[in-house]
Amino acid sequence: MAAPPEGEPLELCEECGSPLVDGFCGTCGNGYREGSSPVGAAPLERGELSRVLGRNVGAKAHGSYALSMQQDQGMGPLRKQIDLMVEQFNASPEAKAAAKQNAETLAVKVMDELGPTKSAIASVAQIFIAQGRNLREVSSCISMVHPSIDRLGDIVVEIRQETEEDVRVLVDGRDRPYKSYSHGFYRRLRIPVFASDGSALIELRGATLTRKGYDPKRVEPKGPSELEVRADEANFELFKILEEARLSGRAAAAGTDQSAMLRKYTISKLRLTGRLLREAGVLQKVSGKYVKLFAEAIADGGGRSPRKLAEEALIEACENVVPGHLRNSLWQKYHLKASGMKSLVVVSELAAWQG
Repeated sequence: MAAPPEGEPLELCEECGSPLVDGFCGTCGNGYREGSSPVGAAPLERGELSRVLGRNVGAKAHGSYALSMQQDQGMGPLRKQIDLMVEQFNASPEAKAAAKQNAETLAVKVMDELGPTKSAIASVAQIFIAQGRNLREVSSCISMVHPSIDRLGDIVVEIRQETEEDVRVLVDGRDRPYKSYSHGFYRRLRIPVFASDGSALIELRGATLTRKGYDPKRVEPKGPSELEVRADEANFELFKILEEARLSGRAAAAGTDQSAMLRKYTISKLRLTGRLLREAGVLQKVSGKYVKLFAEAIADGGGRSPRKLAEEALIEACENVVPGHLRNSLWQKYHLKASGMKSLVVVSELAAWQG
């Protein structure tokens, strides 16, 4: 690496602090050059793009442009994380493919505020929560890739150290790192635990518990040096990341608010429509397409009500996914009138979506 000319200040990489050579960081690679980031140059804001093109640019078009700006090798790590997390969910290949694409679009919007890892976690969580998955299931699936999402509050125990050697903490026979500090004549250990540690056995090597030196709501003593974990409490790590994404501002319209609307206008409230789609074997595929179309409609709704946008998105999803022969077969089987149907959507049932 060549040294800069004498008298000139040494330019350092903003990410890792390494010296730059011709504006290039040899440590971070091509992702950091001339004001770029790991995902390439920052895209123009909507107003800036409108001025450059000399015409108004809609939110949908701007979203497509922003995503296209990220289509380089720098997006690799983000896509890899999204792919790994989505694959942990029980869904059809089509639904997973749609989830990956939609999650990537959301992640790009909050990348600058949250960083790649949190933006990937928040975007994947938002997509599956929008499909009606509960927070516990989403948290469990994501924790298979990011165990910290499954982390609960640390368990604190008071011990009497029996030897001069360091105390070993084993959880189900495996060493678990911990923090230790003195507390009068005794020591206190702060042991990290996870939701997956339910009923796990904690063994203290070289130490014994003091009397009442533990929280009986979280652990149950099984001997002078053994405890059983009671990991039945709630985990809030994923909730915190989702809240951070919401507060970033740029994710609010596309994330949390959208999730609430999708829960309100869900296919599960359309009992006959849901039954027809399930019998046709296309419920998951239609659901994935519906989520995508509804998200796009919300981003550029033109002042129309969310309910109207949801109806149009569901009808379009059915018409795109359900083959004509399959639709006609079910119409005949249940003696359904074509005038009351839009593909396999029972039009009168849409009244179940209130507001």
